[in-house]
Amino acid sequence: MAEKERFIKADASQQEAIAKQFFTTTRTVRSALNFETNSPFAKTLRAYALNHGCKMYEVTLIDNPYEKVKTL
Repeated sequence: MAEKERFIKADASQQEAIAKQFFTTTRTVRSALNFETNSPFAKTLRAYALNHGCKMYEVTLIDNPYEKVKTL
């Protein structure tokens, strides 16, 4: 079963700049960028981050296809 994880990568200075722009804390920004929250404000923070140079990554976690051993 494949499981997907998404996050937006922003360094500390970018997170501080976003927090300052929206008058919020860096913890709120970090939660939004890690998709821990899904409020309208979190969506706004993510859109702002993507429009200002941050990159979004989607990692797919898959099961080990070599788990079952075949004897030849």
